[in-house]
Amino acid sequence: MSTFTETRSESITLRGPSTAQPIIVALDGSALSARALPIGVHLARQRQSPLILVRVAPLDPPPDMFGFAVGDFSRERDFAGAYIERLVQRTHKENPDVQLRGEVLSGGASRGLLEAQAEHSPQLTIITSHGRTGLSRMFRGSVTEDILRGSHSTTLVLWPWSLPDDASLGPDHPSSIRNEPVTVGRTILVPLDGSARTARILPEAFRMARDADGQIILTTVLDLASTTVHRARDLELAIFRALEDRAKVIRDAGVPTKVDVIVSADVAGSLVTHASLSRADLIAMTTHARGSIGKFVFGSVANRVASRASRPVLFTPPFDGEVSYDALYPDVPASVLNLASLPHDVSHP
Repeated sequence: MSTFTETRSESITLRGPSTAQPIIVALDGSALSARALPIGVHLARQRQSPLILVRVAPLDPPPDMFGFAVGDFSRERDFAGAYIERLVQRTHKENPDVQLRGEVLSGGASRGLLEAQAEHSPQLTIITSHGRTGLSRMFRGSVTEDILRGSHSTTLVLWPWSLPDDASLGPDHPSSIRNEPVTVGRTILVPLDGSARTARILPEAFRMARDADGQIILTTVLDLASTTVHRARDLELAIFRALEDRAKVIRDAGVPTKVDVIVSADVAGSLVTHASLSRADLIAMTTHARGSIGKFVFGSVANRVASRASRPVLFTPPFDGEVSYDALYPDVPASVLNLASLPHDVSHP
C-alpha cells in the first residue's frame, strides 16, 4: 500500500443522472473484491441509486535524495483505468437499468476511499475483506480500522468465503457482474448496548431487512466482567423488556423482529457466536459508541467483530447530529427513525 496521503481521482464514465445518494463499491482488480459487485448492483437497483465503482492505484513516488524517482506507477494506473472502464461497460450491459460510474483513485487505500466518501456522500460503501491481494488483503487490518474510524457513511464489509480462488476465476469473470438476485439481510443481528448511539444502526438495518424480506434480531450482551452474577439476573430481565419495546415498533413497521439477551464476559466473541447459531447472514452495528450497559467501548467491539466474523458486517457511524435522519432514510417510517435517538439505559433499574 502506498504511504502517500495525497489523493487524486479520475472519472472514467458516467451513465445516467441521479439525485439519489450513490453506493460505492471498492475494487482492486481481483475476483475477491469483485464479490462485492453483485450485491452493489442489487442494492443500487432496489434503491434506484447510482453505483460508483472505485479502484485505488498508487501515486508516482517522490524523488529520492539524489533527485531520482524510486519507481513508476503510471502503467499500473493505466491498467486500473482500463479495468474500471471495462467493468463499467460489462456491468452496464448486464444491468442496463443501473446507473454506473467508475473512478480511479491514486494514493493510499483508506485515504482514497475516505476522500471518495467525502466527495460523493454515499449512502453505502461496500468493501471486501480477508483476501490475499490488493485492497482485499489490506482490508484485513489497519485499513479496515482506518475506514471504520474515519468514515462518515455506512460501510458494508464482505467476506468472500463462497468465492472461488483467484487462480480459477479472473476478475472479469461474468459471475462477478451477471444480473441475478444477490441479497444480504434475510436475518440481521443488531447488537445494542443501551445507548442511543448504538441504536443509530436501526434505520439502516430496518431498510436492509425490509428490502430482503428478512428479519432482525436485537441483541444485547451484558458484560459479566462489569457486574455481579446476582445483579446480572435483574439486568437481564430489564434489558429484555427494553429491547422488546423496540422490537414491537419495528414489527409494527413491517419487519419481523426477535430479541435476545446474552450474559458473557466476552462481548465480541458472544456476538460472533450468536450470529452463527442464529444463522444471521449480516451483523449490523454502530462504531465509536460507548454504552451504559457494561461500560464497554463499542468501537473496539466493532473492530473485534469485524476481524472474527465469518459473515458480512454492516457498520454505520453514530453521526452525532451531523445528518438529518429524515433526509438520510426517506423511505423508513418515522417510528423506526425515532428509535435511533432513544436510549434504553437500564444499568440502574
